[in-house]
Parts: sequence; C-alpha cells; structure tokens
Amino acid sequence: MNRKYNGDEPYAYWLANVLGIGNRMKRKLSAYTKSARAVYEMPEKELAQFLSGKKAEKMVKERKRWDVEGEYGKLQEKGVNFVSLSEPSYPEKLAAIEDAPFGLYFYGRLPDESVPSVAIIGARECSEYGRYMAGLWGNQLAGEGVALISGMARGIDSIGQRAALEAGGNSYAVLGCGADICYPAESRDIYEQMKMQGGILSEYPPGTGPKPQLFPPRNRIISGLSDVVVIIEAREKSGTLITADMALEQGKEVYALPGRATDSLSEGCNRLIKQGAGLMLSVSEMLEETGLREKKERWEENLSGAKSGEGDKGQVKLEDCLDFYPKSIEQLQGESGMEYREIVCRLMGLCMEGEVKQVSAGCYQKNGKYNIRI
Repeated sequence: MNRKYNGDEPYAYWLANVLGIGNRMKRKLSAYTKSARAVYEMPEKELAQFLSGKKAEKMVKERKRWDVEGEYGKLQEKGVNFVSLSEPSYPEKLAAIEDAPFGLYFYGRLPDESVPSVAIIGARECSEYGRYMAGLWGNQLAGEGVALISGMARGIDSIGQRAALEAGGNSYAVLGCGADICYPAESRDIYEQMKMQGGILSEYPPGTGPKPQLFPPRNRIISGLSDVVVIIEAREKSGTLITADMALEQGKEVYALPGRATDSLSEGCNRLIKQGAGLMLSVSEMLEETGLREKKERWEENLSGAKSGEGDKGQVKLEDCLDFYPKSIEQLQGESGMEYREIVCRLMGLCMEGEVKQVSAGCYQKNGKYNIRI
C-alpha cells in the first residue's frame, strides 16, 4: 500500500524532474508561489516573467504529459523516499548552499541536523598509509558519535565509511547516480548497511546510471551536508580537490592529512595545508579546533534529556501520539504541542533504541517491539 502524502509532494516530484530549469529557478518559483502545485498551475504568461518564452512554453507542454499522481505512485512503489527543498525535513545545512538540489532521493534516513558530520574523502588508488588513516579516523569518528559523509567511491571514501559502520556509527553516501543503483558494485555490503545505519542519497532520479559528468556536481552535496571535510591523499590535479574547493566556497572547514613532499598522493593535501587548510593529525584535535566536540556534547545532553527528568514526561506524551501507522513530524507536533527540534531529537533516540522506525521522509511509526503503555 502506498503511504499517504500531502497534496504538494507529487507536484514537488514533478518540478524536480523538469528539465532545462536549474535548482535556483525551481527554488525561486516555489518561493514565489508558496507551493510546487501552484508552480504547476501557473499560467504560461506568468511563467514567462521568470522563464524565457520558449522555456515557459516547453514547461507548459511537458506538464500536460506528466501524470502527477501516477508518476509519484511509481516512485513510492520503488521504495525510494523523496524530499523537496520546501519540506521541513530537508537538511538545513544543504538548503543553505547556493545551488542546493531542489529534490533528494534517498534510502534509510536523512542526516540529523543536530549531530556533527564529517566528510572523509580522498584518492581511489590510495596507499597503505592512506587506507590505514581512513579506517582509523572513520572508526574514531563513529566512536565520537559523529556521522560520516562520503561518496562511497572506491578507495578512501568507502574505507572510511566501512570503518564507521563496523564501529556501529552512522554513515551517509551521496551517489553520482540514482539512489537505487549501487556504484561501485563492489561496495554492495556497505550500500545495504547504510540503509540501516544512515542513508543513501542522490539528487538524480531512480534509474539514472553513473556517468562521469554527474559526479562533480554531487561533491557539493557531500560538503554541503558536512560540518568539516577531511582530505586523505589527493594528487595535485585530483577530483577530490573539487570537493575541497566547494567546501571552502560554502564556508566549511577543510582539513588535510600531511604527507611526504616526494609522494605524489600527498601533493594535493600538502598544497591545501600550505593554502590554509587545517592540519589533520588526530580526530580529537580536529573536533576541539572546529567546535564539533561542543556540538556533540550539546546533542548528547539533548538526547539524555529526552530519556530522563522532565524529558520523560515529554517522551510519554510523544509515545501517546505515535501509532502503528506512519505519522509525520508535523502531525506529532500538532498532537503533542512539542517543539519541532525536540520531537526530532526524541524520535532519533527512540529509533536508535529500535522502538520507533522511520518509514519515509519525516514519517515515523511504532516498531512491533514497542512497549505499549496500559
């Protein structure tokens, strides 16, 4: 059975799939009309105020051929979640970047805004030293309660993510293809594991195959979702440095692992450090320097507050609102009278305990083992 959706979701999905119009314009149109459905219903003359005549005409013709609810139903049948920029559950960090994707397709869940997140990226053909450091820091970040963001690429990316998952942490992969395609195929194990311990994200519709031109744009999402980007091994002219540049443009902290001056795999990292990037020597030191440790401690305090003291009373109220059919955060907010952030924090705690599960973007329901109060 397809889950229920609000009246705007199928139209947001349609708008995300409109070709020839960039993310900025889609965002502008949505802000102007206040909903994707209103964009869909805009007269051609009004559309022409934002788009060239030919683009406005093409958009009107294409929307007549698009079965809004039918196409959205097909997406649901595939089990892929979709969230648009206009929804509260869209990641705030990502929404803040200049060219944020209008829509995200994902499995699992979206990164929690209150949890610190770090991207570990680097060379595909890495050295044993690079492999060791990626694994070590992936493991340590997970132990510190930090979410790991990466692209699941062969080499440094997947090694760091695998280490984080094996340590019981959360990791999120941003793909340069549809979220329903595991690329590279050799990473199938962590691809499946991230659906349970994080998420698989993409701005490309399901079924989109991996193409070289799709990977550079996805790097802005990796850095956009991260508080800090850590580079482990990169040649002087490396694609990894594209992510570093994007991170700096977004105002994010960039750290790099130093290497020998004679090692070509360290040329890019050494150059970044010379230009002002942070010197990555230890996870603990990086967390202190960037303020992420303080952010992590605040998150832990909020999480523990949801389980004790006055938080218990609020949690009972939230439990009373939850049921065995999905409810959105907005529904829970209206029924409980709790603040949005408080609900998200407490839901995360319940999900971690296995008492509640997220069934789609911003929708939660009780698990079978949930303790029913009598």
